[in-house]
Amino acid sequence: MQPIRRLMGLFAAALLLALVATAAAQDANISQPVADLEQLLAAEPLVITQAEISRPKAKGDITLRAEVSFGGAPPLRVKLRKAEPGADSFNNVPRYDFAAYELQKLFLDPAEYVVPPTALRMVPLADFAMHSPGVARTFSAADQVLAVVQYWLNDIKVVADVYSPERFAADPVYARHIGQLNVLTYLIRHRDSNLGNFLLGNAEVGARVFSIDHGVAFASGDGDRGEVWKDMRVNRLPADTVERLRHITPQLLADRLGVLAQWQLEGRSYVPVASGKNLWEHRGVRRAGNELQMGLTKSEILAVHRLLTKLLERIDRGKIAMVPAPGA
Repeated sequence: MQPIRRLMGLFAAALLLALVATAAAQDANISQPVADLEQLLAAEPLVITQAEISRPKAKGDITLRAEVSFGGAPPLRVKLRKAEPGADSFNNVPRYDFAAYELQKLFLDPAEYVVPPTALRMVPLADFAMHSPGVARTFSAADQVLAVVQYWLNDIKVVADVYSPERFAADPVYARHIGQLNVLTYLIRHRDSNLGNFLLGNAEVGARVFSIDHGVAFASGDGDRGEVWKDMRVNRLPADTVERLRHITPQLLADRLGVLAQWQLEGRSYVPVASGKNLWEHRGVRRAGNELQMGLTKSEILAVHRLLTKLLERIDRGKIAMVPAPGA
């Protein structure tokens, strides 16, 4: 019996090591607490030390892969995407990128976010121009460029489609992440399936999946790069995620998404301030005097809730199954 106990002990130890390795791999892409990263991206002094076009072979790509020092710390790699003048052009709507990030918080915990830490911030025009010649002021009153600043994922790979039906059937943790991703893309009507917008973690088991570009979503016009993610692709979802979806009301959506960011003009610079009352719920980019505010419009928020209602109805009719969390 002693050799059998020894073998069982070795097997248990090996299994524990495998589980620890898998858990570590789940967080290999997000190396710091999400709250700390949000603070860095949104508020700490920013110095761009190096930057280049992230996808030089992609026609018209304006996204920079940048090394940025926040608050004097060693550089951190981020995605920097400049806004066009007015901050509301097709496939370049910064408030949509940030809205997608904020929306996931209503039904996901940080360890399972499908959009990496993201912020909106003003970057001095002169600093941005050093790495993006010809960049223009986003708003004429300020010598700044509004940018989407997003944490750069490293432990990932670009594949033709992050959704594999075979893997979905065999790997419950991966299936959980894919289901959560699909909920978000459905609620925001994601309409840009371009290669590189969806990323797959390198973990062999339980890989995470991410969505990193949301410029063609919400009330955007239709794109020409594929729309497979605007619909529900999966036939089952995590039960705990569904339970959280049931508690999302129109008011909760309005509170979270109606005012996403706000600034006050001081001299030639917009300075971030605490979000206040919605200045104009029928516009996404709002200016009143020296105040600048961004958020989803009332109609965009109601559209999210309509889609949520339809999704829950499909679940309640048994068209989409609910499954417990792995190990529950």
